Amino acid sequence: MDDKDNKIQEILERLVRMETKLDDFTSLREKAEDAFNISNQNNKDLNEIQDNIRWLWRSILGAVVVSVVGFIIKFHT
Repeated sequence: MDDKDNKIQEILERLVRMETKLDDFTSLREKAEDAFNISNQNNKDLNEIQDNIRWLWRSILGAVVVSVVGFIIKFHT
């Protein structure tokens, strides 16, 4: 009977370890999903920043062109 009890105890201990590993896996999966969502949001933010930088350079270039044309008109006449 004692051998049977030892086997049952061993099985129970292994089940507890398996449950713990499954809980850890679930927690890890949630963290991975959170990291994936944050990564996607960061990608969107970077695209928006790149668009803003592109707009800024176009504005600067436009201002330079207008200034050059203004100087040409002012000093030509």
